[in-house]
Amino acid sequence: MEWRWPLPRRETYEEMRERLIAETSAFLTECLQHPEFAVRIPTIEAGKGRFPPTFSSAFWDSILAE
Repeated sequence: MEWRWPLPRRETYEEMRERLIAETSAFLTECLQHPEFAVRIPTIEAGKGRFPPTFSSAFWDSILAE
């Protein structure tokens, strides 16, 4: 007997729309229930200073490594 991978079923536009809304809703609900997991992005007012060049890599490396 030859085994084959099942062919993916193409979802309709309405199915995709409903899935994306449900996924976004679940993500936002989780984020609102756990604000302690939020990543705070440091800012400096425009024209008031600059971050050192190493700051960017240190910040993004920690974010992207998760």
